[in-house]
Amino acid sequence: MTRSRRHIAWLLVTAGLAAGSSAASHAAPAVEREFHLPAQDLGQALRAVGRISGLDVMFPADAVAGRTAPALDGRLVPLTAIEDLLAGSGLTASFADGAILIRGRDAANSDGKPQPPTAADIVVTGSRIRGAQPTSPVISATRADIEDRGLTDLGAYARSLPQNYSGGQNPGVISSIQSGSENFNASSTLNLRGLGPDATLTLLDGHRLAYDATDQGIDISAIPLAAIDRIEIVADGASALYGSDAVGGVANVILRRDYEGLETSARVGAATDGGDVQQEYNAVAGRKWANGGFMIAADYSKGTEISAGQRSYTQGIENDLTLLPAQRQGSVVATFHQDITPSIEFSIDGQLSSHRSRAALPFTNEGDVYSLGTISTPNVLSYSVSPGLTIRLPDDWEIGVHGTAGDSLSRANLAVFSDGAQLFRNRIRYDDGLGSADLSAEGPLFPLPGGSARLAVGGGFRALSLRGAIEQVTPTGSNSLLGYTDRQTVGFGYGEFSFPVVGPNNGIAFVRRLTLSAATRYEHYSGPGGVASPKLGLIYQPTDFLTLKGSWGKSFKAPTLAQEATVASAALVPASDFFPTAPDGRDVILLGGGNGNLKPERATSWTATIEIAPPSIPELKFEFSHFDVHYRNRVIQPLPDYTQAFTGDVYRDFITYDPSAAQIVAATGAVPLGIVNQTDHAYDPANIGAIIDDGYQNAARQHIDGYDLSANYKFGAGSDQFAVGGSASHLRSTETLGPGEAGVQQAGIIFNPPHWRAQAIAGWTRDNASLTATFNYIGGLEDNRASDPVRVGGFRSVDATLQLHGRGRGLLAHVDVMLSALNLFNEKPSTIATSGGIDPPFDATNYPSIGRVVSLTISKHW
Repeated sequence: MTRSRRHIAWLLVTAGLAAGSSAASHAAPAVEREFHLPAQDLGQALRAVGRISGLDVMFPADAVAGRTAPALDGRLVPLTAIEDLLAGSGLTASFADGAILIRGRDAANSDGKPQPPTAADIVVTGSRIRGAQPTSPVISATRADIEDRGLTDLGAYARSLPQNYSGGQNPGVISSIQSGSENFNASSTLNLRGLGPDATLTLLDGHRLAYDATDQGIDISAIPLAAIDRIEIVADGASALYGSDAVGGVANVILRRDYEGLETSARVGAATDGGDVQQEYNAVAGRKWANGGFMIAADYSKGTEISAGQRSYTQGIENDLTLLPAQRQGSVVATFHQDITPSIEFSIDGQLSSHRSRAALPFTNEGDVYSLGTISTPNVLSYSVSPGLTIRLPDDWEIGVHGTAGDSLSRANLAVFSDGAQLFRNRIRYDDGLGSADLSAEGPLFPLPGGSARLAVGGGFRALSLRGAIEQVTPTGSNSLLGYTDRQTVGFGYGEFSFPVVGPNNGIAFVRRLTLSAATRYEHYSGPGGVASPKLGLIYQPTDFLTLKGSWGKSFKAPTLAQEATVASAALVPASDFFPTAPDGRDVILLGGGNGNLKPERATSWTATIEIAPPSIPELKFEFSHFDVHYRNRVIQPLPDYTQAFTGDVYRDFITYDPSAAQIVAATGAVPLGIVNQTDHAYDPANIGAIIDDGYQNAARQHIDGYDLSANYKFGAGSDQFAVGGSASHLRSTETLGPGEAGVQQAGIIFNPPHWRAQAIAGWTRDNASLTATFNYIGGLEDNRASDPVRVGGFRSVDATLQLHGRGRGLLAHVDVMLSALNLFNEKPSTIATSGGIDPPFDATNYPSIGRVVSLTISKHW
């Protein structure tokens, strides 16, 4: 059969199946199922019905929080089973396109008619189509899940994920000392698969936020934990859905839109080895009415620093060195939504955050930071405002009009001291701006056997800006070291299709569910040009307990504004700085700075997933995924350590040996500050042995692959409820510089992500008490900095939390108390070799220096 005939035959078969099942696709499944569920938490019971019936049951976490479901026993239609569970709760259930949707307590509009489900109820990160199952694995955690583990902010949660790498921008990463550090503001950013904070896209309720400083990450800790409903993370390329930056994946922080009441909380804690004395206070308030509601959450926290003198394994270096910066942060998040008419809803989200930190970096081991060193005091003020309209049309179509205005202003004083006096200070300022607007539409196209084919389509624009300035202030005056302004506009359009070819009601043997999806997005940048990104997906469920998922797609990351606009530099470096020394013992010119000709980074990725969820054991689920990413055109500064430039031939493509006078002039003539002489002798063009180009350029290719595993099980025994689960991630990665070069291993090498990360969680609940224990594992590394590689041991820790939930009347009613011990057994990082001086003797990009932290939290719902 020719290709065209096969295509026509497939269309005829599909059309015939659709015509015969169009009525059924819009009705709730009428197939009865066996249900034997004990009385338990309502959320757990709803999820159990979903697994037994093979349907998606979707509900806001706040709507079911604290509610108990009655026992369920017998053969029932799924929708009837759920209605029995919801009896007396004030919640309602409806069926649409293969999903059962649970509504909150606002059962009617002003006209008395039931409200249709809103997008917030049924959109899951990884797809823009309501009710669609993402083809990529989704890591999801509610606010309660995070709090139960004793974690106090989203940054701590991000660092705990096996799929995440703590290097880059995180408070415990010691800036400017170890490779893998990008820690300017002591912010907390996601860094999925170790691809960099700028290759993981972070969203707040689906919209972008202004970047943090120059490295284009998002400080996820600036969003108060009290304000969120849940966080969803897709560790798979997602540029076809969300655009640039989503090479490693995307995280979406979803706010509590329908909170009712007032809750206040206070926490105190400290590291038992000294330092990191913490205080945190927060409040969340909200109100829900028939056709709208609001929520506002405020959080204030501060913590003292940890210095080298407070840890036994850093006693050999200067005590003033900051291992964990002192921090102080205040954040406010608010969300409001109101139906203007029965079919038009207005909503607006707002976020404001102020974050200050302090860190000391002594330059030698022969005196404190004031003898010779620097003290940095960054201050970040950020905000975002995102208004929007959702228009509900006939036939289940929705149109969305949304916009965002945001800014992140980073200011820092970097004071340099010598012999007890301040030599000078650098006043550093980075101002990141964001403005965006988009129009979207989503709804059904035509019936298919498994439900309605659906389409999501949209387009819009973004405007980005970055202003960078460094001014050096001395006792005699000031001068500008750096100053630039760069702007970029982005226009985009996208489309996503979902085709539920077969559904549970079709009764086809070994094809319980078959869904195909396709998405594409085009973005055009005013500088680098246009990029198109497709993605294809498949969900195949042959039986009740087995689901197979697959996705293939392309992703990209536009060069950052700092990579494009940073002022070019040139330094004259002596041959003795290099190991081995520079050719012929002559000086070297080291070039750096931005590059206005950078092209977008591109990646091709695929993921295959197996899910096992036996219907006979409703709360048991296994998941295994394999991922593979080929990342090319990576924008890098080629030399992670310029002193190793002449080691073998790895960097030969970036070195000009024995340059002529004309080559020297061509390389340095346009450098604004000229050649900065770092030698002890005069500059002599005839004594230049090499020019090294270490400026930003599209110079690297990476291959990242590995697999994720997870297992979760919940069960009850009398009045006791238990939950156990775990996840692990294995990562391999190599980087290649230049054509024809061999790949250099990254994962498993010091200051890079380890091969293995894992965690296991166990929880017990009885009446008003609960206990949660978490085991964390960060794998070991190979220290290959010497000729004989050395193994660095991994990191194992145990966290434990005990919670008591107040009941009854009076002042102690609804008072919750939580006692938490993170790193209960006070695990310490393995030590590594150093060259002395101020180098910390452990890998701060992977292993925490905090030690055991004990805290007490008291909260009350008023």
